[in-house]
Amino acid sequence: MLTLIRSTSALAASELAIFNSNPFFNSISKDKEQLTDADIAAELKDAEQAGAERYIIRDNGTDIGILEFLMTNPNDSCTWIGLLVISGHVQGRGYGNAALMLFDAIMRDRGVTFHRLGVLAANEPAHAFWQRNGCTPVSPAELPDGKKITIYERSVR
Repeated sequence: MLTLIRSTSALAASELAIFNSNPFFNSISKDKEQLTDADIAAELKDAEQAGAERYIIRDNGTDIGILEFLMTNPNDSCTWIGLLVISGHVQGRGYGNAALMLFDAIMRDRGVTFHRLGVLAANEPAHAFWQRNGCTPVSPAELPDGKKITIYERSVR
């Protein structure tokens, strides 16, 4: 059974291990295959400054992913998933779908009926995952660092 543990600097080593098990994602999102402690500290600080909720996804005591979301994005007043990453060691075992079901349950409890997310243009596996899970492309966009993304919208199920 998956649980969410609020991420803090005390769990930075878990975050680092999860990210570094995903060199492809790191490469397209951070322009390097391996992140550092400083990169994770910056991620945590950015999440806090944005008002995002950031969690370690845990399965029976093992940290297997990270979920970050923003209840209200000031740019469009929508709920956004900022990050859903599953450890490369356990990808393909249904954890992404299970994490999304858990996220949906939280959003239903909070009265959210739909959410948005951005997927890096180069992340074909993520596009396939989100489309399989009912996401509809809304528009192309560009991140502040110049990376191209597709904005998706999805109804909470």
